[in-house]
Amino acid sequence: MVKPTADNAKTANARYIEADEAYFDDEFEKAEALYTQAIAADGTVSNYYMKRMQARLKLGNKADAAADALTAATLSEAKGTQLRQHFKALVTHGRLAAELCNYDEAAESLRKAYIINPSHEEVCQLLEKVEPLTTPKPEPVVEEVAAEEEAVPARPARPSARHEWYQNDDFVILEVFIKRVQKDAAVVEFSDQGVSLSVKMATGSENNYEFDPLMHAIAPKESTYEIMSTKIEIRLKKAAPGLKWDCLEQSEAQRLASSKGKASLSSSRQGVSWDTIAANAEKETKLKPGEQSVNQLFQSIYKDADEETRRAMMKSYIESNGTALSTDWKTVSKGPVETTPPVDTFAKSY
Repeated sequence: MVKPTADNAKTANARYIEADEAYFDDEFEKAEALYTQAIAADGTVSNYYMKRMQARLKLGNKADAAADALTAATLSEAKGTQLRQHFKALVTHGRLAAELCNYDEAAESLRKAYIINPSHEEVCQLLEKVEPLTTPKPEPVVEEVAAEEEAVPARPARPSARHEWYQNDDFVILEVFIKRVQKDAAVVEFSDQGVSLSVKMATGSENNYEFDPLMHAIAPKESTYEIMSTKIEIRLKKAAPGLKWDCLEQSEAQRLASSKGKASLSSSRQGVSWDTIAANAEKETKLKPGEQSVNQLFQSIYKDADEETRRAMMKSYIESNGTALSTDWKTVSKGPVETTPPVDTFAKSY
């Protein structure tokens, strides 16, 4: 797609700001028209399509909304630095395509989303629904494999629990989101290149999570964990400080190569567990230690704010993917709010 001129980009941004104002005032037809003008001036910005998609959904135009979500997914994938936006667009398109009975399109987007985050509950549920409804494909011819070349046994499926990870120079921080776990109900064990988590649930059952083999080696004795009200945070000490991990775990291909003594990191599967840019935002924005979450913080400020302050908060929070919260409409209205990673973390480029 041709890069717009500076004048066109400026015009597009101006129409985008006007469209946001119309949207927040519930003038959805006007918002759709203004978003369309922004896209006409600069069709390279995925967020313009995502915002027009939201306006079209408000107007009941689901088919065109699905098309916008697919375009946003394509643009954000091409940018390479908009993983969160790309994932959101894929999931939205998959959901809308499924509702429109376009099961092949839905499955294609949802499979891509699953590669980015295989623990996402909605993605798993939608895939389970649409996969049986897709057009059957001819089964590939499978060549016989010699006994000594058989693949290593597949790892057992993990129980369903969302997990995310991020890193700094010294640690990889893994967060497993399980609520209300008692302090003595979780056991974490570390090995040179793996970590296991065993959680005894309130129902009496026990869930086990294995992250093994990890992408790189860790120092087990210097690795720690903490049980919080909404999650279990595991801090993996890097055996090689400063080494940037591309993935949390090795891919199946890497595991197989490693078992044959021919490990190859170049085949690493990108995005096995998506690196959420704002994974540590809750800690950075707490008013006080304890249970105050980002959502509670947002609500407590938003409730008593005037109209411009509310508009600034909503626009900054949505466009920054939850990493910024501004009450200054004069500043926020000048253009899209950029994602700001937490201290000591970084937004990973693919």
